[in-house]
Amino acid sequence: MGFPLVCYCVAVPKPVIAVCQLIAVVTHVVLLALSAVGLCRAPPSRSVATDSAPLPEEVKEQLPAVKFCCLQERHPEDVGAAAAAPATCIVCLERLEATDEVRRLGNCAHAFHRGCIDGWIDLGRTTCPLCRSHLLPRPHRARAGLLARFW
Repeated sequence: MGFPLVCYCVAVPKPVIAVCQLIAVVTHVVLLALSAVGLCRAPPSRSVATDSAPLPEEVKEQLPAVKFCCLQERHPEDVGAAAAAPATCIVCLERLEATDEVRRLGNCAHAFHRGCIDGWIDLGRTTCPLCRSHLLPRPHRARAGLLARFW
């Protein structure tokens, strides 16, 4: 039979998108004006705190790339259970060879090809592609608060 020659997606006209964006800006300005007068609470800020999401370069610095064979030597307990099944990179679904450069994640200890996980990190993702745990251990807020008091 073949593929249908009809596209089933509907394109939204650019003027409709522009009107929706204009309505969002006007709504935001009105809420700011009302909050300045004291009639309502200020709208939530869209900016994300810089300390909550580290930059991709910072994440890569904290997750050094190593050869997979060196990783197997350093952490044989992680590889022992996987001896029956070959280790694979979940991002590209290819087998991890002994000569491949990999990054081992900080929380879950999953390993991925360096290029695969770097692309994942460059997209701004901060969780493991396999188990969704954070790539890096989170600093304890209580400990950070105590240090801030003494310094």
